[in-house]
Amino acid sequence: MVRFQSGERMGHQAISELIVVVIFLLLIIPAMAFSGNSSSLSRENVTTTETIPYTIKLFIPTTHMIHSDQITDLINGHNGDVIIATSFGISTYNGSWSTRHLNLDNISLGLMDDYVTAVEYDHDGNLWIGYSGGLQIYNGRYYRTIRDQQLLKETRILDLQRWNDEMWIATGHAGIHRYRNETWTWFQPGVKNGSGFYEVDSMALDPAGNMLVIATPEEGLWIVRPENDTIQFVLLAGKSETFGLLKHVKRDPHGGVYFFNESTIVHFDETSGFQPILAVGDLTLAQNTVNDLAADPFGSLYIATDTGIYIWRDGAVFRHLTRFEGIGTSNIVDTINVDAQDRVWFSTQDDVGYYLDAAMQDPRIVIERMTIAPAESPVPVELSSSVPSPVTGPMTSSQVPAPAVTAHPAPGPLSGIIDHILRAIDSITSRFGLSIVH
Repeated sequence: MVRFQSGERMGHQAISELIVVVIFLLLIIPAMAFSGNSSSLSRENVTTTETIPYTIKLFIPTTHMIHSDQITDLINGHNGDVIIATSFGISTYNGSWSTRHLNLDNISLGLMDDYVTAVEYDHDGNLWIGYSGGLQIYNGRYYRTIRDQQLLKETRILDLQRWNDEMWIATGHAGIHRYRNETWTWFQPGVKNGSGFYEVDSMALDPAGNMLVIATPEEGLWIVRPENDTIQFVLLAGKSETFGLLKHVKRDPHGGVYFFNESTIVHFDETSGFQPILAVGDLTLAQNTVNDLAADPFGSLYIATDTGIYIWRDGAVFRHLTRFEGIGTSNIVDTINVDAQDRVWFSTQDDVGYYLDAAMQDPRIVIERMTIAPAESPVPVELSSSVPSPVTGPMTSSQVPAPAVTAHPAPGPLSGIIDHILRAIDSITSRFGLSIVH
């Protein structure tokens, strides 16, 4: 009985010793593995090339930049300049900013008012400038002022549109005027050969259809076309018709125009007629309002709304830009236009800026990431996807590293200690008729 108790006590002691040794090994062996293969955990600078999906550049209105975020018109100037009419002068951007203001001393040398309603170049390169109280024509040296109601039946200029060698002027509640060969013509509303409308919201030229397209606030949609050296005004949609509720018009570079209001966008050309593009609910399920739109030459439609800029491409939302993507401090976008360099200019309630898709510029940057890598030199993978996060594909045969040669490391300083430990374990387990092979 005593001998049995002594044997049981010896068995418990052996098991305890074995547990201690095993725990010790669990601590030592990972350390040895780390020291024996430390290069596999070394940090290397892995270089990848990624495509920036787009660029947004912001300009906060100051005396050194654009002077106002209230944009009323935007056109392409000479030598790549962008001419922007604002509520506080005319700003020009060509990589840097300059702004023209009211000249109180001599309006032949400067603007007649700081609040500019419209700008447009004529076929001779003169800049036409519209105000709430008249017109100016700038020839590069002097400003000619027109406020004579014998020429303009109303001096409040709503929009300007060049059509070949003609300039069309929408004025207040007096319909529309035309200037051609130094001759002014007023198309009086409500009379034969008259305009058929009193007030214009916006005009857009459709060169493909050789027609001027007009949207009005309350009197429907119209087209103007030349016919045997006379002008015809044709009603497209009356104010009580579905499409007659669309109050704004913008040019489509591919031909035709876009009509829109706060909730609907429709395309029109003479071949296909009216073609619905989208309703505001196609952009977002949240409450929203369309404020402006612009089309680029590549088929994208840029829509300015109360919840940011939506890019519509191939019948769906391609991208949504908000203040989190960098359009400024406000999501409410009031105006949007595309310039000759395919920059999409926009204005919010706080900022002015432009968006440029990477497809138009293809910039590339090198991003260095700190990653765990094998000791061998990594193979750089060039990425051309527009998605900012890298996507790794299978490597070609030329990119596969040469097979590694496995070398057994020389005995380390702990090998002797480990050998003694293993022998001790073998001695303990042999008491139970077990053996550890090593």
